[in-house]
Amino acid sequence: MFKHINIADSISALSTCKLCRRIALVVFIAIFFIEGAILIPSVVNFERDLLKRLELEGFQTVQSIFRLAPSEAAPADLLAAATKQMINSKLRGGALFDKSGEQLGKFGEEIGPNYSPKSTTSMKMMETVAGQRYEIMWTPKLIGAPYFIIARLDSSWIGFELVAFVGRIIGLVFLIAFFVTSVTSIILGSMVLKPVLALRKNLLAAGDDPSNPDRYKIENASEDELGDVVMAFNLMTKRIASDFHALEYKEQELLQSKIIAERANEEKSTFLASMSHELRTPLNAIIGFSEVIKTEIMGPLGNQQYVDYAKDINSSGQHLLSLINDILDLSKAEAGKLALNEDTFDIDDSLGEALRIIDPLAQKKALIVEVNLAENLPPLLADERRFKQILLNLLSNAVKFTPVSGQITVIIGINKTEELNVSVQDTGIGIKAEDLPLILQEFSRVEDNQTRTIEGTGLGLPLTKLLIEGHGGRLDIESEYGEGTTVNFYLPASRLIAQAA
Repeated sequence: MFKHINIADSISALSTCKLCRRIALVVFIAIFFIEGAILIPSVVNFERDLLKRLELEGFQTVQSIFRLAPSEAAPADLLAAATKQMINSKLRGGALFDKSGEQLGKFGEEIGPNYSPKSTTSMKMMETVAGQRYEIMWTPKLIGAPYFIIARLDSSWIGFELVAFVGRIIGLVFLIAFFVTSVTSIILGSMVLKPVLALRKNLLAAGDDPSNPDRYKIENASEDELGDVVMAFNLMTKRIASDFHALEYKEQELLQSKIIAERANEEKSTFLASMSHELRTPLNAIIGFSEVIKTEIMGPLGNQQYVDYAKDINSSGQHLLSLINDILDLSKAEAGKLALNEDTFDIDDSLGEALRIIDPLAQKKALIVEVNLAENLPPLLADERRFKQILLNLLSNAVKFTPVSGQITVIIGINKTEELNVSVQDTGIGIKAEDLPLILQEFSRVEDNQTRTIEGTGLGLPLTKLLIEGHGGRLDIESEYGEGTTVNFYLPASRLIAQAA
């Protein structure tokens, strides 16, 4: 058991380990108190022995008094002999009584008033001055003479003896506690604390470099619970290293996939931007010529059906151009290349223009449009065209997804953090909670029985979100299916230009 104990290593472990020092201190205190509790009765027994010794010396002194006095001595002779005995003994005074209890005389210090000798055969002993004097009464039977004698004895030396004995006891307890603590600490340091410190060191090192388990492997594990912990640590580091290498491989795969995905996204954006530019040129021509035809600038067509066809061509061209513009804007925004032409403008003017554009569609469905505009709104520093585009996208969505005779409410104000808060609320069909993340994805449409017949490309909200974020703002959508939708967007307070005083 003790063949692996190394005292130097154990002491080193104790000196560098806070936990070790605490354990050693606790062991020392525990042993000190246990040993003290065990040795306390020794102090009591020692005091009892000292009192027995005092009693014996007193009895020997009393016997000497009667030996020194002549036979058939008178009480005066006995008192004189007692006075002589006070010189070389612990006797300090006393009194002599006859068998009836009558006092025959006294010597030395006055005895206490508590003794009243009567016809008794038992010896009595009592402390009269704390730690200094004891008085003992001996009966005629005990001393073999027809007298009671009460001797006052000096007991002050008992206190000194007790103090010396307690000092020796405390020293002994301290030495025992120190010795047991030292031996226990040395054994503990070698067999437990040293391996624990090694385990701690390797754990910290393994955390910095988990890929090399052999470097932190702990050898010579003992065949006990601590050895089981060490073996578990070695196995754990091996498994962690294996998982770490697998994670590194997966990380490399994910990084490559990310690079490929980013490259594909860039190529998609480039393709869409290129195609958008290529398509806009012929579309502008189609829209322009169809406008000429439907207005019959060059003369009458002679058939109203041709005019209607031209109107349809113009309307389809305008719709396709709007879609291509959205795709181009979305591509630029995703690539971070969407330029903003910022300037200051009045918010209510931009809202009024957006409402005028959307008003025919709202009237067609008999929708009620309410506007709640905060008073004295300061001018806004932003791209006015993009700001109107945001408003139009949100208003057109509200109109499209609100049933006939529904209501749309537009609220614009400044919130508690001094941001511009624009809120568009409708009483439309709403959005299911699980579908909310989908509506912000490009070309994504949530289709059910109510939305399947509503036209849309799925670009409006994603583009709106990117335009808002391009201004440093954020978009928030709340909806309850069948009840309606509330779309809030916020622009930073720094974009609100304070009114001149």
